[in-house]
Amino acid sequence: MINKYPKLVRDKIPEIINTNHSQCQVKQLNIHEYKQALKDKLIEESQEVFQADESNLMEEIADVYEVIEALISVYNLDKKEIQKVKENKAQVKGKFQKKLLLLAIENEIKVDALPPSETNILTEAEDFLKKEILPQAHLIDKNSNILKEKISLMNELNPDFFRLRLKQNLGGVAMSNQGFYSWQTMMAKYSGSLCFLQTQHQSAMAMLNQSNREIQEKYLAKILTENLFCGVGFSHLRRQGKPLVTATPVKGGYELTGFVPWITGYDIFSYFIIGATSIDRCQLYGILPFLPHNNLKFSTVMNLCAMNSTNTVSATLTQWFLPEEDVIMINPPDAIHQKDEKNVLHNGFFALGCAQGALKILEDNSQKLQLAQVNDTYNQLKTEIEDLQQNMFNIVDDEAIDFRQKLTLRVKAINLAFRSSIVAIISSKGQANQENHPANRYYREALVYSVSGQTIPILQESLILNS
Repeated sequence: MINKYPKLVRDKIPEIINTNHSQCQVKQLNIHEYKQALKDKLIEESQEVFQADESNLMEEIADVYEVIEALISVYNLDKKEIQKVKENKAQVKGKFQKKLLLLAIENEIKVDALPPSETNILTEAEDFLKKEILPQAHLIDKNSNILKEKISLMNELNPDFFRLRLKQNLGGVAMSNQGFYSWQTMMAKYSGSLCFLQTQHQSAMAMLNQSNREIQEKYLAKILTENLFCGVGFSHLRRQGKPLVTATPVKGGYELTGFVPWITGYDIFSYFIIGATSIDRCQLYGILPFLPHNNLKFSTVMNLCAMNSTNTVSATLTQWFLPEEDVIMINPPDAIHQKDEKNVLHNGFFALGCAQGALKILEDNSQKLQLAQVNDTYNQLKTEIEDLQQNMFNIVDDEAIDFRQKLTLRVKAINLAFRSSIVAIISSKGQANQENHPANRYYREALVYSVSGQTIPILQESLILNS
């Protein structure tokens, strides 16, 4: 009978087995396999310490020491440096002499309780983000094919991830505001590119949510059944002066002419929602194919400093015919500005998530460096971020809170994203200068969040805070 033992053993064990009228099979590991086997062995020996009674405890601890010695040797670690780290850690965090057992931590972030269905979606998505997104976030930021692959994989795992703001009778989740802001914060924590791209689609779904039955049957049903995605291209409506895209009434619909400076998701999204200004200054929104046509031309993909993989382009329309049945809605003049003022805090959740992601790097660096100043900085920023999150969730849906108070929190979120990413860079030392280091990615993403959905009041308040 053959008993299989795929585990690392001491050097003389095969010889001992063979002299006891048994034959063993062994394999000599390469260096990479050996390093991993040692780590597995440490877990095994630690479990034996856990299970040992007092009479066997000394022997089991000796086995742990032996594995640790081998790990120190194979990784060429300096025992004196290890001792120094040990002493620094004891100075900052203490030892284990007071016999303290941590029972619980009261969570200071008191976001309103979410329905179990929304909590489950958030938990499932975060598991995916930790496993599939965070380890490759630097590649996702640069390569549109990888981003496209990940967003498709996420959709395959659970299509509800991309239907959060859609009504339930239309096949959506109808997620609460608190749940959706939690979602956006979480997405920004793991990948700016994925967060930004899915946000465009979520915004489009929210608009199709309000459209007429004809559009829902013609476009929304196809998007849902064929697992397609839709973007948006109407940020230019915020600009003052001459409209960039005009909508002229013609028989059966409207003629669109002009320039759209910013649309995200080319070759990833199948449609996009365009914004145009009518003769009476009303704001018209219609749905278009995200493919070049005779009267619809797209630029080459822009080279961005962050989230480059999102495939952002501009578009030129020349007398593009938009049928009446493809008009999603027509809003009064300046409606987008009124909405921006009402929702001034919304984009702040992206900056909040960015700050949380950068803070995790600082936390890891604090544990590695064991420097009091790094630890103090981490604790200070952690407190500020948690307080900000609490305040943002508390007032975002409160219509009694005035615009200035919400604006202040939005700008604080931007400021904290920058501060957290900067200290993440500094505490990462020279490694932060590597192209694929997450600290500089978070810094570049903070830059994007500082200008995303920017209005004049946000610009002015940001300058005041940072001057």
